[in-house]
Amino acid sequence: MIGQRRTEASKEKLSVAGKSQEHTDDDLFSFVYLEWYTMASSCPLMAGALGPVSNLFSITALAEPWVIELNHGQFDRFHPDSASSIALNAVSLAFGILANVALLANFTGRVKYGLSQAISITSFYIASILLLALIGNNYRVYSSLVRDGLDLQFSQGYWSAVITAVLYFLGGFVLTWNLVGHLRGHYPASFILTSSQRSLMLQILCIIIWLAGGGGLFAGIQDYSYGDAVYFCDVSILTIGFGDLQPTNDLSRALVLPYTLIGILILGFVVINVRSLVVVSSSEQRSLQHVERLRVRNLRRVQLERTDEDSFNLIRKIHKSAKKRDMLATLVLSIVLFLIFLLLSALVFSKIEGWSYFIGFYFCTTSLLTIGYGEFVPSLPGSKAFFVLWSLIAVPLMTMVFSSMIAATVDVSKKPRNVMLTHTSSNLTTEPSQQRTTDLESQKPDEPLSDARNNEMQNFNAYDNYGDYHGNEEIPKEVRLVDAIQGIVRDLDVNPRKKYSYKEWNMLAKTVDTQFNWLGTDSPIRFPVNEPPLFLRIYWNSLKDHLRNQYMQMGKSQQPNGDKFKSSADTSDQ
Repeated sequence: MIGQRRTEASKEKLSVAGKSQEHTDDDLFSFVYLEWYTMASSCPLMAGALGPVSNLFSITALAEPWVIELNHGQFDRFHPDSASSIALNAVSLAFGILANVALLANFTGRVKYGLSQAISITSFYIASILLLALIGNNYRVYSSLVRDGLDLQFSQGYWSAVITAVLYFLGGFVLTWNLVGHLRGHYPASFILTSSQRSLMLQILCIIIWLAGGGGLFAGIQDYSYGDAVYFCDVSILTIGFGDLQPTNDLSRALVLPYTLIGILILGFVVINVRSLVVVSSSEQRSLQHVERLRVRNLRRVQLERTDEDSFNLIRKIHKSAKKRDMLATLVLSIVLFLIFLLLSALVFSKIEGWSYFIGFYFCTTSLLTIGYGEFVPSLPGSKAFFVLWSLIAVPLMTMVFSSMIAATVDVSKKPRNVMLTHTSSNLTTEPSQQRTTDLESQKPDEPLSDARNNEMQNFNAYDNYGDYHGNEEIPKEVRLVDAIQGIVRDLDVNPRKKYSYKEWNMLAKTVDTQFNWLGTDSPIRFPVNEPPLFLRIYWNSLKDHLRNQYMQMGKSQQPNGDKFKSSADTSDQ
């Protein structure tokens, strides 16, 4: 009786073992859940990217006075900031750094979510408020001095402070929104981040540190202001080379070469992982939502005469449809975001520099393409500060567009591989070991296999010659399960992303004594899943349950008979 209950429990486990997600509630695939899931994954990424960038501009705001005195329209000298302004500026930078340290400590698991959120959100808002107060006060002083007849201009330090205040506020806002989702119970007290997304944020931090350090280095060597030095480093790393700022001595020429090379390498790592910042964080969940929507829609329309194999093929088509839709949506979103950003940035540059809108668009396009003609360059402090921010956003956006286009093109042009490795005899139970896509397609006919691969294939074939046990019920179940597991292990080695056919899935169901409703909520392929590990897990669990039941039944058959012992004892007593 116990063994029967365990078998039933095992079947129940197997019916849900194939789920690619733990979500079984329909609410998890609603629009509301999707939006909160997007917030849970995107907000920490945005905050992790905004924090280091805002610190870079905050350093510029502290290192460079905010007002320039002009002489006949040309730079004369910096108007010194007051001691109180410098002190408040330094305090704002300290709070900004504290917010980023707390956020980074949570990403690395050293600080709990609640404490990290409290420190980061509070620090971001305080830093932003302090800078806004300083900006307002300095604008009042600036206006008073201009009325007194002084020829003044705001420096890159001032415009960097404006940018920093906005970025600090955005960082605090996205973290607040993330905290609201947690308090409302939409996700646990943690940031939903993958290892690649965490590494992306570390890479962004590295490129910001490299820009900030390079700014300090070349500001001393070239006698640039700190803002101009950061602008020079940014233009060099992006390989634009406007030519408005150049190395003027041998020392700076010698240092700019390794500095730019290392900066390009760091930027390359950022570009490689940048798509996860906007796309990967929520696209998988959106794809699952689309799969679920199509599954429910087809489940309602399904006819009674539809065969089991038709349902299997239908869920496969749903997966392909969702994948294509997700890829198209990603491509369209990338292009739309990039075009909006490009058009708006062209408007900003044209307004700051006094260019026509076409020239602003022309400048943005040639800069993104790293042509660097040098005929139009940022010449004002505001446009230089904005260019640094613009370039740090434009390069990832353009990378996202290009990578989405390449992915869509490769998917359309990709031809399905149809390479079958035929064995002289079938395996004990499973078709997966008989029909499987292999990497032997790339092997030339006259080219010998490597020794390791040759030995491996000989061992496989030797085991396959054990006999034809396909569908043979006389073979013990544990033997059939072991042979099935061997076939799956082979698939994991040769083609770990294999998609099994209906015949192979049906053979698995017969071997483990279960049935699958392909369009139901307990379907093992309800969502796209890595199938060889799933097959292995199902077979392995079935083997464990089968051996456990056999052991229990064996124990029952060998249990001593109490009456016999009692009668023997009575006889001995007599």
